[in-house]
Amino acid sequence: MRGTMFAAIALLGVLVTASAAAQEPKPVKGQGCVAAGVEASCLVVKDMKTGVQYNLLFKGTKPAVGTGIEFTGVPSDMMTTCMQGKPLEVSSWSRVDSLKCPSDQAPKP
Repeated sequence: MRGTMFAAIALLGVLVTASAAAQEPKPVKGQGCVAAGVEASCLVVKDMKTGVQYNLLFKGTKPAVGTGIEFTGVPSDMMTTCMQGKPLEVSSWSRVDSLKCPSDQAPKP
């Protein structure tokens, strides 16, 4: 009886761990031109490969509007004041000088 209970508890632990791991968002990599969002202080990028528009959430230094960047981040379900793009918590980014971006680039409605 005790062995069965231990096995059941161990199985439950494995299932909970597997469920939590399955729900973790996968990192996203992309590249595009940083644009000003419609709301103040929001930065968006339309990924050049997928066409998906991201609302980039930066910690620390942010790229300037009109900068071409390559970025990696994790999708977020956090509420933001930015009314466009999928929220993405940026873990790293770097400038890509080969991307020619207009300095006044703004998202199209």
